[in-house]
Amino acid sequence: MTRTIDRGANPFAPIAKQRNQALTTPVNGPYERLDDRVATMMSDPEQAELVNNAITSLRDRLDGETYKQEHFGYLALVEAGDIDINIDIQRDLLAGHISKDIITLFDPRILQPVNVTYIKETGRYSAWDGQQSSATLKLLLLAGLVDPSVKIQCKVVDDDLVVPGSDLVGEAYGNSGFRLLNTSREPIDPFWMHRSRVSGVRNYGSTLKEDEQAEEIQQIFEKNHMFPAKASDAKGQQAKPGMVTYISGCNNIAGHDTEWETFNITKHDLDRALHWHDTYFSSEKGVDGGFILTFGRLYAEAREQDIEITQNTEDDLYRLFQCKYGTPAGFHRDCKERLKAFQIKNKLKTSWSDSCLTPILVMDYLRWAESENHSLPEVNHMTTYAGI
Repeated sequence: MTRTIDRGANPFAPIAKQRNQALTTPVNGPYERLDDRVATMMSDPEQAELVNNAITSLRDRLDGETYKQEHFGYLALVEAGDIDINIDIQRDLLAGHISKDIITLFDPRILQPVNVTYIKETGRYSAWDGQQSSATLKLLLLAGLVDPSVKIQCKVVDDDLVVPGSDLVGEAYGNSGFRLLNTSREPIDPFWMHRSRVSGVRNYGSTLKEDEQAEEIQQIFEKNHMFPAKASDAKGQQAKPGMVTYISGCNNIAGHDTEWETFNITKHDLDRALHWHDTYFSSEKGVDGGFILTFGRLYAEAREQDIEITQNTEDDLYRLFQCKYGTPAGFHRDCKERLKAFQIKNKLKTSWSDSCLTPILVMDYLRWAESENHSLPEVNHMTTYAGI
C-alpha cells in the first residue's frame, strides 16, 4: 500500500531566503569604515568588557609609557641572499604546503611581508616568521618566474630595539613572536570560508574549483530553504529554522574540493539529506550536524550499492523519528548515550565517534520496520555497533 505524508509548504522558507540574501549582498555595500567597525563591536557590552579588561591589563604592564612609531619596526625591501632563517625558532620547510597552498595558487599581491630581526653585527636579516612564503619567492626566483630584481618585502625590527612593557630584545622577541603569531590567530569558522568562496563566484567572478563548488553547495542550501551561519550564532537558544552551522560536515558529504566528475555525483547526497530535513523537520531550530552526517552517508551508501531509497521508506524513517527520537537532535543525543553505554558495558574507553550514527539508524529501522521489504543499504560499521 502506498503511504505518503503531505507536509505542505515550509513556512520558514522566507527566513532562509532573507538570510541567504544577506550572505552575499551587503545592504550598504562591502566597505565599512574602521571607525564604524570598531564602534559596532564595542557597542556590545559583553565584547566591550572583554576588550576593556585586556586594555586595562596592558596599561598596567606599560606602567605609564606609550608605544611610539619606532616600536613597530619598519618596512624594507631585502635581497633574498641577505636573509637567514633562524632554525631555532622556525619549523621545517613544508614542501606539500609550499607546492599546494602557495605555488599552485600563487599571486604576488597576496604574499605577506616576512618578519625579520636586523642583526647589526652581521648586517643580515634573521627571519622568525614567514619562511614558507620567503622560501617560495626564492624558489620562483630560481625557476625564472620572478624578475631577478625583485626583493623580499620585510617588516624589520633592529636587534637592539627595546619596547615598553617587555624585557625581550633581538632573537628573544622573535622566538616569542613565532609562538604568539601561530597560536593567537583565531581559527576561521567554516562559515567565513564558505561565505568567501561563494562571494568569490557571485561578486568577483572567481573560477577556482573550490569557490565554484562552494557556490553550488550554497544553491543546495537555498533550494532546501536553509542558510549557513557561524557556530556562535546557534549558542543557547539562538538557532533558527533552516540554520546550518556544520558547514564542514556539509562540505564533506557533498565532496567539496574533489574532482568535478566526483563532486557532480556526491553533491546529490547532501541535497537529498537536506531535502529530507526540509520536508519533515523544517520547523526545527537549526539543522543538526549529526543528522547531516547520518543521512548524507545513508544516501551515499545507497547510491554506491545501487539501492533506491523510496518515498515510502523516507516516510517510514520520519515515523521512526517521531516514535523513537522525536527530532534529528534527539536522534543525535540518543546515539551518544547508547554508544557510551555500549562502551562501558564492553569495558572500552568512552569516546564519541560519529561513525556510529548511520549504522544505528539503519539497525533501528530494520528492527522497527513493519516488514522486511525495506530499501536501506548495508552501511559501514554495522557489525561494529551491532550490540547497541
